[in-house]
Amino acid sequence: MQPPRWKMLIYTSLITKIKMGQYYKIIIADYKQRTRSYAFLITLAVGLYFAYICIPPHGANYSTVRMGSYTGVQNAAWIGYVTAMMTSVFLALIGPYLINSCIKKDTDTGVGAIVATTRISNFQYLLTKAMGSFLVLLSIVGCVFLMAVALVCIRSGTYPFQLVQFLLPYLLITIPTVFFVSALSVTAEVFLYRYVILMNIGFFFFFGVVTSLQQNIAPPLDIYGVKPVTLAMEQTVLHQAPKANAQPSIGFIFGAKKANKSFVFEGIQWTVAEVLGRVMWMGVGLILIFVSSLFFHRFDIKQRFKARKKPKFSVVASQTKPLQDIKLSALPPITADYSVCPFIKTELLMLFRKGPRWLWLINLGGMAALIFAPITIAHQIILPVLWFLQVARWSDLATKEKTNRIHYFTYASYKPLTRLLPAQVMAGIILALALATPLMLRYAAVLQFIQVLSIIAGSVFIVLFAVAIGTLSGGKKLFEILFFLFTYLNIERAPFADYFGGINNGTNYLALIAGLSMLLALASFMIRKIEIQRV
Repeated sequence: MQPPRWKMLIYTSLITKIKMGQYYKIIIADYKQRTRSYAFLITLAVGLYFAYICIPPHGANYSTVRMGSYTGVQNAAWIGYVTAMMTSVFLALIGPYLINSCIKKDTDTGVGAIVATTRISNFQYLLTKAMGSFLVLLSIVGCVFLMAVALVCIRSGTYPFQLVQFLLPYLLITIPTVFFVSALSVTAEVFLYRYVILMNIGFFFFFGVVTSLQQNIAPPLDIYGVKPVTLAMEQTVLHQAPKANAQPSIGFIFGAKKANKSFVFEGIQWTVAEVLGRVMWMGVGLILIFVSSLFFHRFDIKQRFKARKKPKFSVVASQTKPLQDIKLSALPPITADYSVCPFIKTELLMLFRKGPRWLWLINLGGMAALIFAPITIAHQIILPVLWFLQVARWSDLATKEKTNRIHYFTYASYKPLTRLLPAQVMAGIILALALATPLMLRYAAVLQFIQVLSIIAGSVFIVLFAVAIGTLSGGKKLFEILFFLFTYLNIERAPFADYFGGINNGTNYLALIAGLSMLLALASFMIRKIEIQRV
């Protein structure tokens, strides 16, 4: 005899709550593991500063959101929508570098082997990873939101606080984008977890293409969710001045003509189609997770990715020569070599061999572009992008020993502070200079040696920056995020982010970069000295 239906419903709901409670604990544990790091704390600080500069103060030499020569008065609706839109774009660009390698971490720590023996399905596991990544990005959104509230209190003046129009942009613009980015990062790691360099490059070019198509895309297909808002702002400006140029511009625009006119933006009335368009992107994220779950290896790495078959023992034995007596007198004498050159050679080989070999075709294409592109474009755009493609090589330049758990041996070697660390720095600088050689030769041919020195100073700075950030944070994630920000700001022609002379030049600039490089080198050596003493 079956129990009554109401008892079955209660039993099913209790089982569901227990399962959901288990998933909740997994998500919270994953969230705590990711947020307890220096990289996350620094990212939160960067997020707060980003929210502050999203609303330019009066007299600023840049703009973020503008309609032609018009900008909105800083009321609650304008501050809410601008910070939400900029955060959506900002986290879409840097989010994948902050939350990637979540599956790899379970593989390296051995947690994946435990997960593989449980009853949790592939979809459920990947969904918990995506939700953990979503919470990490949502924490940054929360910091931006609090800073936006503070800006409303400081700058809104006599304008009333519109709570609905202040909250709606975060709910309908930022949150769907953040969830899609989290799902996309997990999906990319399932398919490309063996090719970290390719995954980083893929994120860069994917969102770069999405940003370039922003003006011509339909509102429901906009990943960032800013299209309905820019259309409403454009209509507001045209209603105030029918003949005005209301072309929308989003991003940090430096050196452009300042917006000298203002308009009052009261928010927008979201239609059902626009809301469904934002919900659609969250559904696309769930679809990506489901599709990736069908191909997820479930930590059975050896079975899924088989190594090359080794020859049988009999074949190997038949090919080897019989052992002979070893005469010690015939062996060459042992000579100790304490120079740095062998270390530099080894580090260069590891940099060259890291990642698939065919990725060097992209580097060779970038070097060819440095030759044939206009010299200004080559210096200001192609060179920083070409250097950014080496982010996976430079990010763990000084931390790979800890990652592979061999730092106990390397730190105990002969003079590791004056031999190993300088060799790593010099190998990274040689790689940067080799990639920038075509551009330096073009400048040298026209006797512009200041630009050549600027590129050399920039290569030294970015490598020392990678080493300093790596030794400080103990990982590579923070450098990947900051290096992407540097590259994005340089493409947007931000003068304060120029480290290779693309915008700034002169002896004062070279002295500043040289001083910063010396500080980074000093910090790196001091931190490494402390690490060696603790081992």
